[in-house]
Amino acid sequence: MRLFETVYNELEELLIKKLPEYIEKINKLHNDGLIIKPFENTSLEESCIKLPCFKLKFTSGEYSEKDRIIENEVFNICLEIILQSQLEKKSIMAFRYVEAIANLFFETETIFSYRIERLLENKIYIRIIQES
Repeated sequence: MRLFETVYNELEELLIKKLPEYIEKINKLHNDGLIIKPFENTSLEESCIKLPCFKLKFTSGEYSEKDRIIENEVFNICLEIILQSQLEKKSIMAFRYVEAIANLFFETETIFSYRIERLLENKIYIRIIQES
């Protein structure tokens, strides 16, 4: 298995440096007075004190038979979105963050392929594939 460091560095570039631009695009797109703020994170592993923020968790590295044959590296992560508990329309806001993250992965040229596998409450499960 190749080092996770390359994946980590790209995720940091995407989620810390580029995601605020996509959050702003979502606010302009919807333009309905419901504003989502950029995450307060300054790194992928910091403990969140200010909100909104996210927690990133590496959940696994796995291979299907096909991945083993073509030598793909596969990583799974969970991105938990943490918002203030008393927010009005908290679900809508959470899904706007998901929309911004999905657009970021779709529109940005990256080394890896990112695919949102599932959403569970405020958690986004993402599959990262590093093709050989």
